[in-house]
Amino acid sequence: MNASPSSAPAPPAPRATLAADIGGTWTRLRTGGPGAPVERLRSPSRLNHPGRPVAELRADMVDMLCAAAPENAEAALSFGAAIDHLTGTVHGSAPLWGAEAEPYDLGAELRRRRPDVAWSLVNDVTAALADFVVEHARHGTRRIGYLTISSGIALRVADLDGRRIPVDDRGLQGEIGHLPAMVTGAVPERSGLPCECGGVDHLASVASGPGIARVAARLGLDAGPGLPVWLPAALTDGDPAARRLLALCVEPVANMLRTLWCLDPHLDLLGLGGGVVEGLGTHYADELRRQLAVPTSYADPGRDGAWLAERLVFCGPGAVDPLQGAERIGRWLPGIVR
Repeated sequence: MNASPSSAPAPPAPRATLAADIGGTWTRLRTGGPGAPVERLRSPSRLNHPGRPVAELRADMVDMLCAAAPENAEAALSFGAAIDHLTGTVHGSAPLWGAEAEPYDLGAELRRRRPDVAWSLVNDVTAALADFVVEHARHGTRRIGYLTISSGIALRVADLDGRRIPVDDRGLQGEIGHLPAMVTGAVPERSGLPCECGGVDHLASVASGPGIARVAARLGLDAGPGLPVWLPAALTDGDPAARRLLALCVEPVANMLRTLWCLDPHLDLLGLGGGVVEGLGTHYADELRRQLAVPTSYADPGRDGAWLAERLVFCGPGAVDPLQGAERIGRWLPGIVR
C-alpha cells in the first residue's frame, strides 16, 4: 500500500550559509545567501598586526570564522593565499602571514573546531574567476582566465569544456606573482627589489601595488606602502615621471601575457582586476594595450585593438566579487575538487 501524501517525509530544511572573502586587510562575511547584508572586519593578518606571531594570527582567523558560522551551516570561503586545491592545505600568504611558508591545513582545523559545518575553501583568485565565468563566458569560450593585480598578483585559468581548473601535483596553478619578473634590459630602478614573500625581483616585486611604490621610491617619487595615491591624477595630467613609472611596472605584466598567449592559444578570454587595475582605470588599460601592440618577434607580432577587445576585460570596482564567486564555484566549476 502506498503512503498517502500527508504521510510522506518532509524534505530536509535548507542549511544555513556562510560566505567569506578573506584578504590581507579586510574580511567580508555574509550569512543568509546572496542579497543578505555583508559584514566587514579587519583581518587577523601580518598587515594589520605586524608584531603578532603567525601561530596566533592563524588561531585568530579560525576563531573569527568559527564564530561567524551558523549551526550546521554550509560555509564557502574565498581565501587570499596559495592553496593546495587537492588537499586544502594553505602554502603561504604574504599579506596574511608575511614570509611564513610552513604549510597550514586551515580546512582541517576548521572542521576539527566546528564539525557541524560543511567547510569549502578556495583561493580568492579561484573564487573571483568563478564569478567572472558566470558574468562573461560566452558560447564557444574554451579557456577563460582571471588575473588580479593588487597587493599580490595571481592568475587562474579554467577549462570550460571540462568545467574545471587544472592544478599541478601540489594543487596549485597560476601563482605568477612569485615568478621572476620578465623585463627587457637592465633598469636599475626596478632591479633588486624585494617581494613580500621574501624573494627578490619577482613579478609582484615590481608590478603589484607595493611593487609600484618601490619603483616610485627608486625614481625619487613620493611613495607609501601601496599604490601611490597621487599616481592617477599625475597620469591624467600627463606627468612624464608618472608615465615612466607606469610603463616600467606594466612591462613585466605585458611580457607575461605574451608568454601566456604563446603557451595557451585556446585562452579565449582574460579578465584583469584587483586594486591596481581598478585604481588606475583607463590609464592602466591604455598602457597595457600600448605595450601589447608593439611587435617583439614573429611569435609575437603585436596585438591590435580589435584582437585585444575580444580577449581582455578590464574589471572595474565591484565587477568581480570573490565573495559571490565562493558561493557560485560549486555550481559553475565543480572540478575544482574542494
